[in-house]
Amino acid sequence: MKITKSNFGWMFTCFGLLVLLGIAIYLGASGWFFKTDISYTTDLELGKTVSTSIKKNQAQSISLTFDGSYLAGERLPQIVSIKNNDEEANIYIRAKVYVYNGENVTLDMDILETVNWVYNQDDGYYYYNDVLIPGDKATLCSYVIIGENSNFSGHKKYILTILFEALSENEYVVNLWGTNPLQNI
Repeated sequence: MKITKSNFGWMFTCFGLLVLLGIAIYLGASGWFFKTDISYTTDLELGKTVSTSIKKNQAQSISLTFDGSYLAGERLPQIVSIKNNDEEANIYIRAKVYVYNGENVTLDMDILETVNWVYNQDDGYYYYNDVLIPGDKATLCSYVIIGENSNFSGHKKYILTILFEALSENEYVVNLWGTNPLQNI
């Protein structure tokens, strides 16, 4: 068949479809479409100092990537701090720490919290037991501790997430959070 201007579009379309069919067959046979390996990455890495800011009635999260080669009970240096970026309001802060592995299972991870943070076993949050005035910063932890019963896989990457929540000093904190951060929990 001779290529002319009248059948060039048809030939180009057939060639393109053949290339796409070949790619689809290759990827399907190699299992690329069905890959289930969870290898997440974030901009932040475990071990580097992290600082974030928050305003009243907001939530902010920090996600840190780490591989599963750490042993149970290992203490890893990690400084995480939060700053009150609101220009007018004093705020209450609480934080929650969890590890995502891609299977909707929360893995055992703990932190060595700094002064003024108290852990509440009932809800799993760390509460800052003072108000944070505008422009001030509070350091949540100095170490991340791998849980004693943790079973991480060395060839996978995991994401440690720290979720911060802030409420204005004028909010009904006890009604919203179920506890008063200024009292011992």
